Amino acid sequence: MKRFALVALTAISAVTLMTVVSGAEETITGRLVEAGCAAMGGAEPSADHVACMVRCARNGDPIGILTDDGLYKITGDWASTHDDKLAEMMAKQVRVRGETSNTNGELLLEISTIELVK
Repeated sequence: MKRFALVALTAISAVTLMTVVSGAEETITGRLVEAGCAAMGGAEPSADHVACMVRCARNGDPIGILTDDGLYKITGDWASTHDDKLAEMMAKQVRVRGETSNTNGELLLEISTIELVK
């Protein structure tokens, strides 16, 4: 019985380690979007759509960086502490430096710096 418990505990630990892959600081380039609007793909959003994304983000909806690799959801309180940049950068191409991770297939990003791509 003890052997079975040890094997089960080892298997659970291995699965847990596989589902959370933490990364180092990376630079990501993509479009800043409200996560629910990420389905717009590469389409250029209208001014009304951009205003809607800003409102949703200010209401606490998740935001992210839409890249060729997928959507990196922004973690932490960046949106609430950088309200001015949020409105300025929404739906535009940005370059972000931050710590990335992959949790259960979901790409996550904690922003260190962000700037518009020129």
